[in-house]
Amino acid sequence: MNKLTYLCLITLCYNTLTIANPFSKNIKEDFTFNEVQRVRIDFTMPNGYIKHLLLAFTPDNTATDGVDYGYDALEMNNYPDDLNWIIEDQNYIIQGVGAFDNLKQYPLGMFISNAGDIAISLDALENFDTDIDVYLFDALNNSYTLLNEIDFEEYVYEGTHLDRYYIAFNNNTDGSINNSISAQLSINENIAQDTSISFLNELKEIYITSNQEISKLEVYNLLGKRILLKENLNTKILRLPTNFTTQNFGIVRVYTNKGNTSKKLLFY
Repeated sequence: MNKLTYLCLITLCYNTLTIANPFSKNIKEDFTFNEVQRVRIDFTMPNGYIKHLLLAFTPDNTATDGVDYGYDALEMNNYPDDLNWIIEDQNYIIQGVGAFDNLKQYPLGMFISNAGDIAISLDALENFDTDIDVYLFDALNNSYTLLNEIDFEEYVYEGTHLDRYYIAFNNNTDGSINNSISAQLSINENIAQDTSISFLNELKEIYITSNQEISKLEVYNLLGKRILLKENLNTKILRLPTNFTTQNFGIVRVYTNKGNTSKKLLFY
């Protein structure tokens, strides 16, 4: 490249930047409007170590509640005591989702090898125009802890704790768990069935919640034989002890007027 060509190229770049400069304020404002909002959560392990988790909201809905490449970060370490976001049955330390919706709840998985005192706390909120409430929902005790004011602290026994802890933004005192489908529907619409089936390790109970009336419950062993039937339940929340079986696995089927939901559970 000769000197004249090089000089012309520099002049062109300078003029382009100069012309763009009057619009830089608008570009910055647009960027700010679409800036990612962050909720930073800390988990204190029984040994006192602190782990950081991040939940990020994309105002332009570039991420979803599922796995999104570039927005979610897998947990690559293997800690004896751990807390993670659960996305499609995998453990993540960063979860990116769509625009903030205070009706949604995001599941956490806790894995404890050393029983002891743990804490879940709110570390920081970033890029929210107004203050938001952040709760820790404990499905086992049907309780909400407002993390903006106090840390969630509890003695946790050894084991895997799934379908128990959730980060929420609303005190949903009826104990039901919202998902991205039911949260977006208005009360005047035909709401689809949203049923959650889980196992509470400490109490050895099947825990079921639904946004529809539960009419019937069946439990099958892995050979397909029905080992339990309960009818005329007429409830949206059900807790069932598993002392009716000595088997370690079972398939739970829940019926409502909107259909049925089945899930394979580990009973220990």
